[in-house]
Formats: sequence, C-alpha cells, structure tokens
Amino acid sequence: MMQMQSYAARLQDESELLYMSMIGMVMAAIFATGFHADVDRTLTQLAPEGTEYPFPAHTRLGAAKFTAAIGGFLIGVFFWTVVGKLRWELIAQLLKYRDWIYNPKSLKTRAWYLMLSSLLPRKKQLLTFQHVLPKYPLPKLDDTCAKMLDVVEPLVDKEEFEDINKEMEKFKKEDGPNLQAILEKRYQTEENWVADLWDKYAYLSVRSSLLYTNFCQSGGLKRKDISPAEPRTQTARGANIVYHHLRMYELITSRTLPTLLVQDLVPICCHRYRYLFACNRIPGQAMDDLKTYDSPRHIIIFRKGLMFSVDMYATDETGKQSILSPPEIQTILENIIKETADVEGVQWNPAVFTAQNRTVWAQEREKLLAHPRNSAFLQEVESAIFHLVLEDTKPKDLSEECHANLFGNGFSRWLDKSLTCVIHENGLSGGNVEHATADATLTSRVLEYIWARSKYDDQGNAFCPEASHHAVLPVPSKIDWDLSSFRSAIPKYEETFQQIAMNLDAHALKLNHGKGAIKKLRVSPDSFMQMALQLAFYRMNKKVPKTYETAMTRFFKYGRTETIRTPSKHSLAFTQAMDDPNVPRSECIKHLKTAMAYHHQYKLESMNGLGADRHMFGLIVAAKFAGVKPKLFETKILTDYDQLSTSQAPFIFDKKISKNMDVYPAGGAFSPLRDDGYGVFYLFLGENFTTIHITSYRSCPETDSKLFGEKLLEALEDMKQLLKTK
Repeated sequence: MMQMQSYAARLQDESELLYMSMIGMVMAAIFATGFHADVDRTLTQLAPEGTEYPFPAHTRLGAAKFTAAIGGFLIGVFFWTVVGKLRWELIAQLLKYRDWIYNPKSLKTRAWYLMLSSLLPRKKQLLTFQHVLPKYPLPKLDDTCAKMLDVVEPLVDKEEFEDINKEMEKFKKEDGPNLQAILEKRYQTEENWVADLWDKYAYLSVRSSLLYTNFCQSGGLKRKDISPAEPRTQTARGANIVYHHLRMYELITSRTLPTLLVQDLVPICCHRYRYLFACNRIPGQAMDDLKTYDSPRHIIIFRKGLMFSVDMYATDETGKQSILSPPEIQTILENIIKETADVEGVQWNPAVFTAQNRTVWAQEREKLLAHPRNSAFLQEVESAIFHLVLEDTKPKDLSEECHANLFGNGFSRWLDKSLTCVIHENGLSGGNVEHATADATLTSRVLEYIWARSKYDDQGNAFCPEASHHAVLPVPSKIDWDLSSFRSAIPKYEETFQQIAMNLDAHALKLNHGKGAIKKLRVSPDSFMQMALQLAFYRMNKKVPKTYETAMTRFFKYGRTETIRTPSKHSLAFTQAMDDPNVPRSECIKHLKTAMAYHHQYKLESMNGLGADRHMFGLIVAAKFAGVKPKLFETKILTDYDQLSTSQAPFIFDKKISKNMDVYPAGGAFSPLRDDGYGVFYLFLGENFTTIHITSYRSCPETDSKLFGEKLLEALEDMKQLLKTK
C-alpha cells in the first residue's frame, strides 16, 4: 500500500513538474508577444487537480531544470540547423568557382580545394548534392557569335565566310538581343535554361527512326590483352547481367547509389539516372514523351521474336520480396531457351514498329491500344524495368558484335526502351540505349558495376553468395500479340528496317597502345586523337569536316552535354602542312601544338558551360517562340548536321571496384548524323590499350569505315613520329 501511495505521489509530482515546465514556456512566449490578458484564469484551469498555482515550492527547482533542458535542446537543434544550412550554402557558393577547370594548380584553386573538401559530408549518395549544384551558365551573345565565326571559318571559303560574318553582325544588332532576352528570362526563372529545350527539340520532336539516334555498347575485354572476355554460357552471362542490373536499379530508386565526384571533390548532376530504368519513350504525332514507371517488378525477355514477361521478385526465406538469385535467373533463362528451341525463323512482334518514323509508330501504337489484349501487353512491355534479348547469333569479332547490338533483326529491339541488354548465343554481351534517356557516361557506369560483380562457380554457372533464395520461382508469361490487322504493314516495316540496318558499315579497332604513349609526347591524349581524326579525314577528302565531340556539362544542375568544336584555322593549317614536302617538320609541329591547344581550351570552356552550340541552339528555339526568322539561321553550315561525330567516355568510374575488375569495357557505337558522315567512338583503356568504333553508310560512295580506320591508324603513327622529331 505504501509503495502504491509513493508511486501515486511520484506521478502527481511529475504531472506538476510537466505542468510547471509548460507554464514557464507558455508564459514566456505569451509575455514575449505581449498577449497576456487573462492568462491566470486560463492556466489555472489547465492545472492538475490539487496543484497550487503557479509554482508550488517543491516543484520549482525541478521545473526550472526540466525547462532548461528542453530549452537547451531546442537551442541546440536551432543552431545545428543553422550551421547545417550555412554549411550547404558555403558548399553551393564554392561550387560556383569555375577557375579550377582552367587553373587546377593555382594557389587560389588549392585554397578552394581545401575549403570544399573540409565541408563535404562523409556520406555521399546519389542526390546528396543536387540542391547545391550551380545553374547552367548563359553565355553572352557577343561571345557566342565570335565563337561561331571561329568554328565556321575553316569550313567555308573566304567569300562565304565574309557573307556569314556580315549576317552575324546584323544578327547581333537586330534579332539577337531580343532572342537573348528571351533566354535571359529563362535563365532567371529556370534551374537550367536549356535542359528541357534540348530534350524536346534535339530528341523528342525528331521524327526520324531511333535506329539513327540510339547507341549501343559492347561487352568486356580481358584486361591483360583486350581479347574477348572469358567465354561463358549465354544463360550464365545473362543471369549475372540481369541480377546486377536489378541491384543497380534498386540502388538508384532508393537513392543509395554513391554519387561520383570529379577528382574526388566536385559533384556532378545525377538527375538523369531516373531515366535509366523503368522508362520508355512514348511516340507522339509531333513530339514524343519520356515516361517513367513506379516500382515495376518485371523485365521483358526476347527470344527469336517471342516475348516473355518475367517477374524478377519472389518471397525469400525470410518472408520478404527480393530479387531472384543469379542461379534462379539462369534456370528461368534456360527454360525460355528450351521452350523456343523448336521455333523456326523469327516471329513477328510490334518491336519492328519502333524502328519506323516516329509519327508512323505513334499511329500504329494507337491501333494497338484500341485492342484490349494488345493494349495490356503494350503496358507490360513499356513499363518493364529493362529488356533482355537472348539472341541466336554468334558475332565473330567486335565489328559484328557492334552492328548486332545496335540493330538486332528488327523484332529483337524495342527501341523506345531506355535500356536493352543483349546476350549472344556465344556469351558475348552488350546493350542498346535510347539516347533521349541517358548519355554514355551513365550507362558505362552501369556496365562497370555489372562486370565488377559478376561471379561464376567452378562449373561456369552464375552465382552470388549474398543473394536471397526462393522456394517458388515466377513462371514466365508469354506475350501473345494479335497482329492480324497488321499483316500487310509488317513486311513493309521490316523492309524499312533492313534497309537502314544493312546500310550501316561498322568497323571496330583494337589498339595495343593507349594514353601512356601519347602522354610521353607531353600532349593531351584526347586532343591528339581529335587531330588524328582531322588528318585522316583530310587525307581522304581534302577538306575539313564539320566536327562534333561530346563534352560533359554535368557540373551544373540538369546538365548533359555541350559540343566541342575541333576544327579551327590552326587544325586546317596542320592538316594542309602535314603532307606538304615544302613545309618543314618544325612548322608542322608548331601547327599541331597550336591546334591541340585551341581544342583543349575549347573543351574546357564547353565543360564549363561556355561553348557556343547549346547557346546557338537556344537562340534558334527562341526565334521559333518569337515567330522571327533571322537570315543567319538559314546559313547551311550552321544548321547542317556534323560530318564527323565523335565521342568518348571514361572507362573507370568507381576506383574501389574497378581495380578488382579483370575486364575492360569494349566501347560502343552510334550511327553517323549525315549520309556522307562518320560516327566515331573511341575509348582509352588505361595506359596501354584503345578501342575505336567507326560507322558510316554504305550508300555513300565517299565513305568507308574500314578505310577511314586505316587512315586513322596512319595519322596516329605519323603524328607520333612528328612529335618525336627533335
């Protein structure tokens, strides 16, 4: 009884203590605001029964301590919040410093480096820095006009250049300022003034087939000699690729994927990761749309034109839903191959529609949607996490592999899908990517993740020690399209596909030298390669090609790419002098080094958001908005596609995992932008190796991918010998 009375008394004391503490805080707030009329009556009514108001003697000390503790906690939270906000504000301000790109070793840059590194949080996940990334710059009108004149000068004759110069001056005085004002308003109101314009008008409004814009990636090469990666069975390779793509997908959706920092310091925009998986490009009459899907569980598997929807999650031993393990996925893939073993030829499906003109595909898609069964299947296909193709082909070399990954057979690539993984019958692998969704740097990082984690047991089967196990596996669901109303159209669409696919001439090179040999010449490897491309093209055609090289602009929020313009009056002087016996070697070296210096500086400015192409693109779009047609924008050399389209990507993203890899990525390819053009993707694989993928169109008598590759190798060797000249 005494214990119960003691307990009751303690409860009374605690209720009084809480009441007194509340009184202290409430009264302080009320008196601070000046609203304290009739306070006594209100607080007395709230008091526990039997409590003396306002402060019984035996509760005053405890109430004071309790109030002080609460106040101290609130003050601490306040200051922690303020300090945190101040820290992020400082990071945001430091990231606006751009001179580190131009002067990485200056005293100012070193001080900046120390300040920024001391403020960065330890935990750096996918979107950690999104809110502090700087805005994409809007260049000055005069600067862009001057750059564009530098760009076109080596591409045209003197008379044409004078005409362009006059139109440029006229544009700067008349339409230019008004169009610049439109972009300046966008700069003030948008987080990235060009991002959505680029998505819409460079990709989604284009009506031509995605066969011209999708890009492909090839599989792995042995690190020691860049020969093909260790042979694996199709299903074992496929099981590892599927499992680790799903793991990457979960890291992205949970936002726990570690973000990448350039030089372990500068964050880059990770916004486009959201389009890598569970995303589909939906065709429209005039403009397409990128659609993402929330929490799908399935993938689509192609085999001989047949399509299967497979749930990739099941209940594991703990009762939770988790990804199927690699051995379980391998079993499913083996079952699909067995089920399709007796299928003769390639079965029809709507994938061939995705290779057509976008407006044509939009019209056919409406017909599919009008059919209830086809509509349900279409939703299943478009909402999948990604697609997997189990090919029945066996590419003999990197050139054949590249062509196969880019095109397939017309019924094995749903080109609208953000990501399609391709596994050939001989175990070679690759992928096909819809370009509006992502750029090669993102998909290359995914490949690194896959190759670094793929494991095989002693029998060559896929396995993963940490994967969950499932008692009951999902059963693949065959997609049974009703294409009876398309029987006359499909052969025509298949013919269109074959014409485009067979017209592409793809040639891949593997070089047993990389950045190491070039760096010994004390020049930039990228600038060296770009000048070799210029020399090879000039030797074949005796003219300068309008040239595109990709620059990454992901230092800025929602940034993607900018164009590096390689040709200059300096590169023209070099290519003309190189084979002229009357020009001394010392003069050739001077022209080459000047051209490389120009290219390197243009590259840095492009990475810094100060290139000319995106700004000029924005001005052209602004002119459409304003309903004006400056004569400058009718200049063919400005609006023409590039005759030489080039790109490269890093081969290392996460140093922690890449050092344990026994394979290198093989690179990838894309179609040329012009009938008389080339597409070139080169990849420096460390110090000792390089891969180069070259594409052109067979229909053009002036282009030849293999010959261009031979001329490129000659140019690389001649330039090395030139720079070795004392």
